[in-house]
Amino acid sequence: MKVIVLTSLPLAGKTTYAKIYGEKYNIPLFETGTVVLEEVKKRGFDFIPENIKKVTDDCKKISDSYFTERLIEKIDNLDEGIKAVFVSGIRAVSEIEVLKNHFGETNVFIIAFHASLRTRFGRLDNPDRKEGEDSSKAKEDEYLRNFDNFLARNKKELGYGVGSVMALADYVLNTEDKKWPYSNVSRCKKIFEIILLEILG
Repeated sequence: MKVIVLTSLPLAGKTTYAKIYGEKYNIPLFETGTVVLEEVKKRGFDFIPENIKKVTDDCKKISDSYFTERLIEKIDNLDEGIKAVFVSGIRAVSEIEVLKNHFGETNVFIIAFHASLRTRFGRLDNPDRKEGEDSSKAKEDEYLRNFDNFLARNKKELGYGVGSVMALADYVLNTEDKKWPYSNVSRCKKIFEIILLEILG
């Protein structure tokens, strides 16, 4: 099994690319955020930042890689025909080590997505993002449309260690479409597919 870790700060595009090419190449997407949501719901809490932080902190006391370990359980139960998965939401180097220990050093790849703070913030209002949003995602996006909240979310992600994971990337994709260095969506898709095909062999 090849594990392709997609890492970035919020709204750099990783989920968009995973959904497009996951469907094309039969690569399912696993997100730690889904496990967090499951844990929050299990405890009967509303999916709001305060509760997310409380549940995350509680689970991290059990294991620093708690959410990644839950994803591994899901991946291990996949049909044998699945040869690769996307994993998104990894925030600590220790979680990368857990993946490598389980799946093998040479089977884990990291792709980092980069775009400027203001560009990413502007993507909250993209029409395609608003289509088909579930209520929890819509609520989270509404919270992030306040720039101070968005800035705080970025700082929190960096505090968790996402910057260190991005620094370990095997591949880097620039999705900046507002400022230099400009990169349009069509070009980014081609580059991502080239990277993906190289990983898949």
